[in-house]
Amino acid sequence: MLAVSSDNRRGGLALLWKADVVVDTQTYSPNHIDVRVHTQAAPEWRLTGIYGHPEDQRKSETWRLMRHLHARASLPWVCIGDFNEILASEEKNGRIRRPMAPMLEFQHTLLHCGLVDLGFNGYRFTWRNGREGEAFVEERLDRAVATTDWCEKFPRAKVHHLSASYSDHDPILVDMVPPNQPRRRRPKIQRFEERWVAHAECEAVIQRSWNHQRLTGSRMYCLFEKIKRCRMDLIAWSKNAFGNTKNRLEVKQGELQALKEAGYGRNLERIHEVKREINELLHHEEVYWRQRSRSIWLPAGDKNTKFFHQKTSQRRKKNNIGGLYDSGGEWNTDEEKIATIAE
Repeated sequence: MLAVSSDNRRGGLALLWKADVVVDTQTYSPNHIDVRVHTQAAPEWRLTGIYGHPEDQRKSETWRLMRHLHARASLPWVCIGDFNEILASEEKNGRIRRPMAPMLEFQHTLLHCGLVDLGFNGYRFTWRNGREGEAFVEERLDRAVATTDWCEKFPRAKVHHLSASYSDHDPILVDMVPPNQPRRRRPKIQRFEERWVAHAECEAVIQRSWNHQRLTGSRMYCLFEKIKRCRMDLIAWSKNAFGNTKNRLEVKQGELQALKEAGYGRNLERIHEVKREINELLHHEEVYWRQRSRSIWLPAGDKNTKFFHQKTSQRRKKNNIGGLYDSGGEWNTDEEKIATIAE
């Protein structure tokens, strides 16, 4: 156990862990505890507990602390705690609206640190001032934020807002389902890929498929059949033309390194050719993630693959169905039961 004393009734931090978890303390202060966590279920990752300054004039100290912690290590990182600030006006209910400036400063800090909000299940607000009538205020001050690589390590992690009778804050629970837990395999929907258009063979594949055979039946039937055959032919062609971009990139980058070591001058022509192939693969990967992120306002070519991947991960988490009520009004979170209810 690691504890940081409170200032009268304000603040105070404590970190407790089970015997089978290895925790390496890095730094701590009245406003944070930063540790590295080792478990059998997952390799090393980083946890920071935060208590943000409640005074408006000192909130910039919290953001400077987070930026400093961000610069200290590159492990998958999750920050949990009472940040004493909201990210959007919708996270406050009651009295006057929160000014935009402090919310923007919080947003910019998370962006600088590569942290994204993990969302929540339960009641929207986590703190209330306990007053009555028009003086009543409630806000979402407590949250969990994490880096993209932490979200990839724990893709099914969920944040739950709980209830407590002993505090004006509601506790939050981050449920980290082990990464290797079996999941219900969903059928993959094959859609038209934007990156196909940039390939020289794409148009020829469409023409061959469209003119493959003469169909009989109504015009609408013939049109649907041609579209269906064209779709299947494009999917089959894509597997050969693109394959696994990540593996192909590793192969090409390895080849480029070997050519350089063998003599840059003697292999100049082949080196330029491999570089062109690598750039083409990088472009395909960027367009692939750009399409899935729905952030089409950023043009392809900006090399924002990591940003697009992060947006895609956030959209998938947002679109995830955590549970459904059955006909009897019972809440179900088991994936098999959810699938049965949906059917």
